[in-house]
Amino acid sequence: MFSSLHSPVGRDYQARVLAYTLVALSIGFGIYKDTLPSHMIFFGVYAAVYPHIATLLFFFLNQLYPKKHKPASLVVDSMNAGIFLIAAGLPPVESMLFSMILMCSGIIRYGLISLAVIPVLMLASGGVTYFLLPQPLMRPMPVTFTLVSALSVMIYMLYLAWIIRQKHKVFVDLRDKAKAQQRRYTILASSLTKYLSPQVWHSIFVGRKSAKLESQRKKLTVFFSDIKGFTELSEELEPEALTDMLNQYLTEMSKIALKYGGTIDKFVGDSIMIFFGDPRTRGPKKDALAAVSMAIAMRRHMKVLRHQWRKQGIERPLEIRMGINTGYCTVGNFGAENRMDYTLIGKEVNLASRLESQADANQVLISHETWSLVKEVILCQSVGVLRVKGFSRSVPCYRVLDFRRNLGQKQSYMDYEAKGFSIYVDGDTIDHKDRKEIIRNLKLAAQKLEREIMTEDNS
Repeated sequence: MFSSLHSPVGRDYQARVLAYTLVALSIGFGIYKDTLPSHMIFFGVYAAVYPHIATLLFFFLNQLYPKKHKPASLVVDSMNAGIFLIAAGLPPVESMLFSMILMCSGIIRYGLISLAVIPVLMLASGGVTYFLLPQPLMRPMPVTFTLVSALSVMIYMLYLAWIIRQKHKVFVDLRDKAKAQQRRYTILASSLTKYLSPQVWHSIFVGRKSAKLESQRKKLTVFFSDIKGFTELSEELEPEALTDMLNQYLTEMSKIALKYGGTIDKFVGDSIMIFFGDPRTRGPKKDALAAVSMAIAMRRHMKVLRHQWRKQGIERPLEIRMGINTGYCTVGNFGAENRMDYTLIGKEVNLASRLESQADANQVLISHETWSLVKEVILCQSVGVLRVKGFSRSVPCYRVLDFRRNLGQKQSYMDYEAKGFSIYVDGDTIDHKDRKEIIRNLKLAAQKLEREIMTEDNS
């Protein structure tokens, strides 16, 4: 019942037995050398049998009153120490040595409160003992008894050091297991985040969102996009090449979406649905501006992707079309208790989808609500009103041109494409150290083209 070192009861039992056994041996040595009075033999017998009986009593006490046996054992041990020191009439050095055993054990088992409780209880029990059993105090002791007392303390300290070492090994083992478990959970969480938008996953992780069926009305900006002509392309390419191209496209678009703070709702084939304003919002105006800015960045980046795809043998010029709308939507968890999606529904969502389907290649169509929020920063062109499926009224729409700051002489980028030629320059992102090398290559290309033109003209 008390043999396990890792059991709190087992540790207390072993420590108490060792401490009282050392005291009993010291008393026996003192009586044998006529250093201690003869009545101390009763204390020696008591010290030898007490820890066994006390541990049983405290064990059953713990069954009846959990967590209350520790204070009781501290009180009894402190009172025993006070009675023993006064009955033996030990001088200060020997008294401090034996008190050290109790103090060290008390701190380990009960904490620093032992430093205040133990001396008070020892003084109280010692005072009562002196009143009932008057005798000389602090009688001189031979060096041999002092050495035996010091040896007892040393043995007990070594035992405590060994106990602490065992606890440390257990702690290190538990810490290593906890770290391994944490690594497994981190890997698992990292895998799960790939199935959720980072914003949604983070909101659930920190407790702002709960995994239950609930929703709310919020003003959001919704974005839809797809690749025009993707169906025809899927009939021309092998499935493996099509899969690689689609994954590359979705990866690059996702990076741009996350850069601008968009919450990626879902991928459906080549279609992407993203919304702004939940779980975090910067206000309807900034959310709308972020959505349109993202669309412009996606449109530009498609030029880079088209250049890469041409190198892979895909000659068809793939272009995306996009639709954006701002309005109140119902957003939250939809589905069943055991399987749900964090998404949004409402007519404003449907309008964004209809705008995307009405857009031409490489075009971004936005609703009047979105335009009113971004018109100060984004230059748009009205395309009039459109008859949109599912809406009884005509919808005024606008075609996104570019940021106002990028138009005119201050334009920071340029692009041009022709058969066998493609150039895309974004002055805001080119490193200063690369500019001279770019200029040199452009001059070489221009000189080569000029020589070819002169050759053709002469011939």
